[in-house]
Amino acid sequence: MSSKRHIFILKFGGSSVSSVNCWRTIAQIIKTHRSQNSIPVVVCSAMSGISQMLDELATACTKAREHHKHQDQISGLVNEIKNKHHILCEQLKISGLILDPLFDQLREIITSCPQDEGWACCAFKANVMAMGECILTTIGHAFLEKCDLKCTHIQAQQWLCSRHQPHPPTSLAADEYFLSASCDYNFDPSLQSECLNSKADVFLTQGFLARDHQNHTVLLGRGGSDTSATCLAAKLGAIGVQIWTDVPGIFTAHPKEIPDSRLLLQLSYQEAQELASCGAKVLHPRCIEPLTANQIPLSIRWTQRPNLKMTTQVGDFKQPDYSVKGICSKKNITVFSMDTIQMWQQAGFLANVFSIFKQFHLSCDTISTSETNLTVTVHKTSQYLDENTLHQLSTKLSEICHLKVFDDCVTISLVGEGIRSILHRLASILKVFEDRKVFMVSQAANNLNLSFTVTAQDSNTILKQLHDHLFVHISDPHAHIFGHTWQDINDPQQLSQHDESTQPQPNNHLLWWVGHRDEITRLVSESLTTPAYITHLPTVNQRAQDLKQIQAVDQFFYAMKANPHPAVIQLIENMGFGFDCVSLGEINHLKRHLKNFDPQKIIFTPNFAPITEYIRAFEEQITVTVDNLQLLRDQPDLFRHKQIMIRMDLGTRQGHHHYVKTAGDQSKFGIPLDQTHALIETLKTHKITLKGVHFHQGSGIQGVESWKNSAYSLIQWASSVPAFCKNNRLWIDVGGGLAVAEKPHQSSPVCVKTLAEALAEVKSHHPHITLAMEPGRYLVAEAGIIVCQVHQTKTKGDHHYVGVDAGMHTLIRPALYGAYHHICHLNPPPHADKGPQSETVHIVGPICESGDVIARSRLMKKITVGDRLVICGAGAYGRVMSSNYNHRGYPDEFIMDT
Repeated sequence: MSSKRHIFILKFGGSSVSSVNCWRTIAQIIKTHRSQNSIPVVVCSAMSGISQMLDELATACTKAREHHKHQDQISGLVNEIKNKHHILCEQLKISGLILDPLFDQLREIITSCPQDEGWACCAFKANVMAMGECILTTIGHAFLEKCDLKCTHIQAQQWLCSRHQPHPPTSLAADEYFLSASCDYNFDPSLQSECLNSKADVFLTQGFLARDHQNHTVLLGRGGSDTSATCLAAKLGAIGVQIWTDVPGIFTAHPKEIPDSRLLLQLSYQEAQELASCGAKVLHPRCIEPLTANQIPLSIRWTQRPNLKMTTQVGDFKQPDYSVKGICSKKNITVFSMDTIQMWQQAGFLANVFSIFKQFHLSCDTISTSETNLTVTVHKTSQYLDENTLHQLSTKLSEICHLKVFDDCVTISLVGEGIRSILHRLASILKVFEDRKVFMVSQAANNLNLSFTVTAQDSNTILKQLHDHLFVHISDPHAHIFGHTWQDINDPQQLSQHDESTQPQPNNHLLWWVGHRDEITRLVSESLTTPAYITHLPTVNQRAQDLKQIQAVDQFFYAMKANPHPAVIQLIENMGFGFDCVSLGEINHLKRHLKNFDPQKIIFTPNFAPITEYIRAFEEQITVTVDNLQLLRDQPDLFRHKQIMIRMDLGTRQGHHHYVKTAGDQSKFGIPLDQTHALIETLKTHKITLKGVHFHQGSGIQGVESWKNSAYSLIQWASSVPAFCKNNRLWIDVGGGLAVAEKPHQSSPVCVKTLAEALAEVKSHHPHITLAMEPGRYLVAEAGIIVCQVHQTKTKGDHHYVGVDAGMHTLIRPALYGAYHHICHLNPPPHADKGPQSETVHIVGPICESGDVIARSRLMKKITVGDRLVICGAGAYGRVMSSNYNHRGYPDEFIMDT
């Protein structure tokens, strides 16, 4: 290895700096680079969610100039931001006192909120939002020093300066000047020499921030930390850049939306730029230019798996064969269609149109023109195209043309070098747009992009169908470009050969049924019908035993909506678990089937339920949870002198699908934090006592930090509420939603041992609390299977359909949530010994709905009519959500207790 020192840029995004595990990883990455004679410059974003909260804080401050009612919101936001950072300090075992000067500075900034609109207001917003990165790097500096690393903490404004523009800017240009600035990135040999000759192990600085030539703070646009990193790489003459984030690279589509999307291993600078500009979320569109100009390579790394070798490399790659590399979607698009005969052979018409857009400081994304029509698209989100601006713009444009405006559109782009050369290979994809509204088709001269602008309601379907056409069957010559799918990357068996670290042991609970094939075959044959549900009680018992290792949890409440089978709830009761009920019907179900019905071990957590259900729950002496302040105000007599739980909404939300994310303004659950003051007053007025507080983020949550952070946040919130019961321990319910494995040999996404350690840490700091959790799906999902039978097969074009009798009436999760369920033969098919015959199929049901699809593009052993298939992981939200739709009847249900 060369003894010459060199500089390497490491950028860590919001999700990569928000937990103690992430910071331990960061420290280890720095030490690895130092061992390779590299001087790392670490660029950090703010903690996940903080920039959004600071944005809301700045907005609330400007509104408070005229309406003092926003003062509560301002105080609440400041306290919440402080709370989240203090929790991180506590986890890192760093004194939160180091943050006091910064929060004093934030309060000082708030009090200086300008009285007028325009550039001063934008400058104020930049100062407020810059605090997220400043606070975070202060914490990071203290932690890295604690890890025996000599860390030099640099303010980004010392190193990055925006390109010179007149100051103060015009009011229309102020947003761009202060909130979306561009930086100079010319090589600075003196700055490079300063770093190379320093005795520091690491330089730590903020992303997103820079200064102008008058030393005002400016921002580089939301997500601009990537640009900070690449500009610094160019200025310092770095040999490379690593972007550390929550995925291992750029995929052929958004991996969380299309699990079959494939990792792109190599991208040219131009392709990466186009993907970022068209909506790929991993890189900021502006970050590529400094790399291209200086030929600096970039790689994207996965913070959760730092030893994973699979990654996206961006550089000067020349592809011998052209292909589409990815599909991107850009939402919140507004289409302007302008018709007029006056533009025919008229010089200057386009100039007149675009001068109007310039007046409003708006740029157009895509443009299409004919002799009498000009159509353009504008991305609303990135350019602050609010309703007032849209109205003024439309009025101006209508003076020179007949204008039609189409809002809530999406632009879907196919990206790849030489895309014009392969148009003949893309002909079949046009079928996807049959019966769809297409506003514009655009193919740019840079030969990188083919875009379609469509309605938002059609976009998800179009996106998935395009991806199926283009990427399901990729030939081996492209193996150096297309890596594994997102699903496979989360499969330890696939990862083991690509990971330099030891993988956790695989979880085989999904395959419990393999050893019971003969008994299952007999059960199904004797019932003379399929589909059939089968639940394995020993698997439920094992998952309950696993959870009981979490000794810090004083009481588990099984969310019985997941699976209320009498045998299941009786087993769970015998394990000492309580029950979480969401309806009076579920309470009555427990009373019918439990011998030792104990109201003290039940919590009632309804949502918009009839008042009579609350009355009955109180009569049964069951603990009631309320998640609506208005309910307490509307029904004071019902709750007066009662003891209740409160479900708060802390604003953080997670889950495997947006339908199961149960926090934030777009969710109907929970009381938002900004209603805390009003809640306290209502409790005092009606003499209501709080037994505890509950928060649930969503379902399918991986890792363990979520529940620990929720516990700390709830404890912090509760400390400000005087209405808690003084005679009992404080109940803190951190919800549930523990993710489970979807594929055989896939590790459990939640390590129970690590979760136990995390919650034990909480309990050690706050021994006075009673800690509760509500695992539902985790206990029963893997224990259930559906056995179904193949009745028909069909081929249409390139698509092979397998029709089974278990449709969306049997299992609605794939249609409702896009959920993945592993599917295989109940018994090895007779032809299996003739070789590894396989085919890619869509497995569909008999319901008269287009959404009746159990699995898409699934590679399986050859399937023939009469085969019996097993749908795994169906023990939760399976039989309980089945229906008699199309009068297909309810499936049989069997219990196996050995």
